[in-house]
Amino acid sequence: MRVRGALTLGLVLLALPALAQFDRGQVSGFVRDEQGGFVPGATVKVTNQQTRLEHTYTTDNSGYYIAPALLPGVYEVAVELSGFKKFVKTSVKVDATSKVQVDATLSPGGMQEAVTVVGEATPLQSSTAQVSKTIEAKAITELMLNGRNPINLAMLKPGVRAGAFNTFQPDSLTDGGFSINGSRGDENLVTIDGGIATRTRSAGSMIGTVNVDTVQEMQVLTASYLPEYGRSSGGQIRFVTKGGGREFRADVFEFYRNESLDANSWSRNSSPLPEQNSQPAPYTFHQFGYDIGGPIPGKFNANRDKLFFFWAQEWIHNPRTGTNTGTVPTAAMRNGDFSELLSASNPFYGRQVIIRDPSTGQPFPNNVIPRDRLSPNGLGLLNSYPAATPGFQRGTANWIGTSPNPRDTRKDTLRLDWVPNGSNAISIRGSLFHWTSVDAFRGTFPLARTDWSRPNESASVSWTSTLSPRFINEANFGFSRDRVYIEVFRGTDVFERSKYGINYPYIFPDSKLIPDKIPTISIAGLTEVDGGPYPAFSQGPIWTLSDNLTHIRGRHSLKAGVFLEYSGEDDMDQINVQAQPGDTNNQNGRFEFTDSRGAGAGNAIANTALGLFTNYGEIGAKSRTSWRALALDLFVQDSWKVRSNLTLEGGLRWSLWPPWHAQLNNIAMFDPAFYNPSVAAVIDPRTGAVIGGDRLNGIVLPGDGFPSEAQGKIEAAGNPDYQRLFHGLPRGFSETHYTTFEPRVGMAYQLNPKTVVRLGGGIFHTRVLLNDSTLLGGNPPIQFKVGVTNGVVDQPAGTQRQSFAFPMTMQDLQFKHPTAYDWSASFQRELPFDVAVDVTYVGRMGLHLQRERNINQLQPGTLPSTVNVNALRPYRGFGIIRLSENAGRSIYHGLQIGLERRFRGGLGFGAAYTFSKLRDNATSKRDIMFNAYDDRGYWGISDNDRTHVINFHYLYELPFWRNQDTVLKKVLGGWQISGVSYFQSGRPFSIWRGDDIAGVGETTAQPWNLVGDPQVSNPQFSQGVSKDQNFWFNPAAFAAPTAGTFGNAGRNILRSPWFTNHDIALFKNVAIGGKRRLQLRAEFFNFVNHPNLGDPNNSTGGGTTSSTNGGVNIDPKSASFGRVLIKTSERNVQLGVKFSF
Repeated sequence: MRVRGALTLGLVLLALPALAQFDRGQVSGFVRDEQGGFVPGATVKVTNQQTRLEHTYTTDNSGYYIAPALLPGVYEVAVELSGFKKFVKTSVKVDATSKVQVDATLSPGGMQEAVTVVGEATPLQSSTAQVSKTIEAKAITELMLNGRNPINLAMLKPGVRAGAFNTFQPDSLTDGGFSINGSRGDENLVTIDGGIATRTRSAGSMIGTVNVDTVQEMQVLTASYLPEYGRSSGGQIRFVTKGGGREFRADVFEFYRNESLDANSWSRNSSPLPEQNSQPAPYTFHQFGYDIGGPIPGKFNANRDKLFFFWAQEWIHNPRTGTNTGTVPTAAMRNGDFSELLSASNPFYGRQVIIRDPSTGQPFPNNVIPRDRLSPNGLGLLNSYPAATPGFQRGTANWIGTSPNPRDTRKDTLRLDWVPNGSNAISIRGSLFHWTSVDAFRGTFPLARTDWSRPNESASVSWTSTLSPRFINEANFGFSRDRVYIEVFRGTDVFERSKYGINYPYIFPDSKLIPDKIPTISIAGLTEVDGGPYPAFSQGPIWTLSDNLTHIRGRHSLKAGVFLEYSGEDDMDQINVQAQPGDTNNQNGRFEFTDSRGAGAGNAIANTALGLFTNYGEIGAKSRTSWRALALDLFVQDSWKVRSNLTLEGGLRWSLWPPWHAQLNNIAMFDPAFYNPSVAAVIDPRTGAVIGGDRLNGIVLPGDGFPSEAQGKIEAAGNPDYQRLFHGLPRGFSETHYTTFEPRVGMAYQLNPKTVVRLGGGIFHTRVLLNDSTLLGGNPPIQFKVGVTNGVVDQPAGTQRQSFAFPMTMQDLQFKHPTAYDWSASFQRELPFDVAVDVTYVGRMGLHLQRERNINQLQPGTLPSTVNVNALRPYRGFGIIRLSENAGRSIYHGLQIGLERRFRGGLGFGAAYTFSKLRDNATSKRDIMFNAYDDRGYWGISDNDRTHVINFHYLYELPFWRNQDTVLKKVLGGWQISGVSYFQSGRPFSIWRGDDIAGVGETTAQPWNLVGDPQVSNPQFSQGVSKDQNFWFNPAAFAAPTAGTFGNAGRNILRSPWFTNHDIALFKNVAIGGKRRLQLRAEFFNFVNHPNLGDPNNSTGGGTTSSTNGGVNIDPKSASFGRVLIKTSERNVQLGVKFSF
């Protein structure tokens, strides 16, 4: 009832006469006479120079005025009063979320006389404490963007970091994955014209990639922002689209690239195959389109000041060929012959490996498994790997392959702006985005390749009403929907398991969407074969409605608002697409083979040949879950101009975010409160099969029962035995929190006209989106899934049909919202030549961060045992039970220095440096604690920590012959150069491995022991085990821990190589006549062709095991342990032409 009452209040507030919030800015200032006295009663007119929309205000008794709720743009500020000359300031740039101070000094004289000045190129932030950065249209369109995806530009601002800068991603739907002042990527928010553009099914991707030619500016809010901005505890990236003006403007463009323009990649250069080492992978890239904007003609718009439009379309045609490398079994291994591992110089392990007979514990003669002991399906799994590439060996990698990757994108954007009168303005923006692609690889290999189709849409409507000179109302409506159709590419037969002789019987044989599809195969020492979680479908609608009211009261700018969001996801994809230890991402099954398997051969590859798996998981019939939630936010804030040089800000936001629920109650989870040990499942101690007891003991369903609409749609709704699993629990299982308050305060003090000091702080919360890791709609009895431990591949469930333990997930019952306390102090100084320097300290403490813990983990030292692990677990009848708990924490301290000159007079540039330290005990929601009973070993340097991040960018129009009034000047003049240089510390990494040395019954990565100094005097690149002794760190510093214990090597104690990148572009602008201009562009990404050691985009996480992190081999059992064996970042070239008229 409390939820219903609060939401009813929100609906009543929304009934105010006015409608997702187009971001706006503000102009304010003091009017004085020449003696410094305040001038009351002066008329201030603030006019948009593009649309000529005029707003009129009057100064108060202290000579102060405020012009709020201005759409971003360039304005003219005019001040008039009888007996004084008219004061005019032009080119006043008002950014979204900005507060620009424009003071005026009136001189005696007639109003027909005017004193005109030009606005500053880089104004100080003297009227707000929030830490924010603006990327204006000139930088967005004229700086080279690799793939013309503007999201990358956020990395040019202090406090913002991600992986490699300016990665080629023209159609990527990523939201950048930024860590902003220590935030996680899923704690940030992306908006377009105020409308939410972050996908509902967990953060990480956007509704659609933004067309760079539609963006007027991009705001990056990083810290201490006001209560009107909510839903995130990290940063906010807010795009503002272009609108039409009084003049018609249009652009037509084409950008082109192919392999003949590029340098070959390092991995292809190292291939023994001539078709790879002689040239880059073939591809063609066309990015073309147009935009047009202006007034809509008609009698109602005779003065071109009422109705404007902006329309843009863009297409991307990008057929590519991908190249990958991996570690695959040799031809001999596929026949059970492991004699090559007897050599201490073998490239797989760099030491002698003995294959032992599981039945006797003695070595197989010559490391060869007898033919009659080999598993037909185990050999089939090994044969599903591509054959090794003759002559290719790079560390452990012995395969290099290529695969086609066709990609096509279309973007449509329409914006309408209507100004019916001087008191009202309405803006409407709609966008369509459709992307299709077939991935070159699924994981590493081109087997079960993913076939994508994503037709997404979004729209925003905003109505701004000046109710009186002191009251302004902003009503906003937003809608977005992401739709994802995912198939397995059927153009070849390489995804079919029968092709490799794999025919083991399924545990759920009647429910497979593609019965003849390979399983996922995870073998320690080899690269994983990912059969993938598809086919699948999901779509997520987001409806938002908000209303903000601004009241100008003296020197106070009071603002209050309400925000209502109804959103969710229709999900036929209740599978964790990143398979977790002991679990599966694949309806057709997932096998894990480890060296440490009990009653095994001592080696994972040999165990595969024998058919002896450590874990096997399989999913039954897929279930569709329709998630929904209705959320309400209220805020109130005040910006008080205490004195002409002092602004105080403060306010409060309150959020009511009930947990997501399934409309048909078709979600389930494990709850220890309902587990009864007296009726626990009885486990066969030898096989792990369930032979008695209550299979559903501890499983709960939400609410009081299935609604009537579930009958015939949800199979479980027709089974009366499941009614006992309803206990009147909340429909979303977790608590609803009614006290989510966010107080925020700030101060801006202008020491002198060129110096400002700002302080700010506050509490911020993240609205957790649908967790695509735990996925409660994928639990039994809604969607059945089983896990088998220490079984045989040829008969995963045994020779007779048996039941096995359920792998389960669980959601934190309290589920506190992820919270951040942040505080900032900054010093901003205007330097000569329109340059501003900003020195800022930002601190941030994160609490209640998402992470995972296996509550069904054994105590350390329980294994090895002759008893099956599932017979020893605390909650019998279940395998791993992954609890998604909001229990992580983090602490960040950062010094940030920014230098900026906005473009003026042919020159603009900026520099940003961040020196920071970030520590946490979980970096992502998929991080699984290796010790479920003690998380102290997980506290350390965060995966997101980068000590130093430095970048420079510039845009310069060469000074000769800019005025192209002759043919010669047209040929020789009009040149423009721009560039970005970017430097970033390496990512931290740990020396952990997925062998269960601690004996806790799972393959989550566990730390090894640190027994020496891991540093080397000269860390450098290695050509390979047989070619040099070059190491990035000292491999002898690590040793396997004692059985039954966790190692002592701390988390993230080492770092991968630095990332460096230099981009440059040369433009030729040709004035054709009038406003017509032709621009020719040549853009060079990594123009010096500098190879980066390792791979800054490569990472491990979530407790999973990988052989590399940041391109460094971190597998202590690998022959390449401690080496960097790869290089990335070859030069790419893009040519472009753009005609503007």
